[in-house]
Amino acid sequence: MKNLPAPLKVTAQALIDWWDAWISMVIVNLAWILCWLTIVLGPPATFGLYHVTHQLARGESLGLGGLIEGARRYFAKSWLWMLLNLAVTIVIAVDLIFYAQVDAIWVGFLQGTFIVLSVFWLMVQFYVPPFLMEQDNKSLKLALRNGALTLLAAPGYTIVVTGIAVLLIVFSLFLVFPLFMGVPCLITAIGNRAVMERMETYGVREHEEGD
Repeated sequence: MKNLPAPLKVTAQALIDWWDAWISMVIVNLAWILCWLTIVLGPPATFGLYHVTHQLARGESLGLGGLIEGARRYFAKSWLWMLLNLAVTIVIAVDLIFYAQVDAIWVGFLQGTFIVLSVFWLMVQFYVPPFLMEQDNKSLKLALRNGALTLLAAPGYTIVVTGIAVLLIVFSLFLVFPLFMGVPCLITAIGNRAVMERMETYGVREHEEGD
């Protein structure tokens, strides 16, 4: 595993974390799906999912109790994050629809810019919950900043790890059953491992034995 490129290494580590606690991951994942059916509990449960896999990467299997603990701890932050993403999505969608109706040469360039910024924003979001949990200062603004700086510092790395996550999401949506078999937990595990690896690479986090 040591000879693997960094993005593949963190994916392999996340896969091992996930597989070693697979039954627990399935239970946690089912609870996460049920929480999203209520809508209100969806974002907190997502952060709870990140909390479970974050601790799993540290060698601690929290299971369902960890999901509840994480959802409680990050309830307000998760909804702030969710509302921010909804606002950004609405702004981008409105702008794209508006400029699509404008007949001008420069419109295509502007729409392309919006699309690039949208992709940039989405990739940054992949890092936000893991950074929030690694930071001593639980600031969402700081997590967004750290996510953006990580993307800018390692764009190739980010494209690969987020690309793997997107493939897993598409796989889950098309086949459905992976949603119930713990794949969302694997996606959050990759996010956590990716952030931990970058922090170790940049010397802001000590490498832990077993990582």
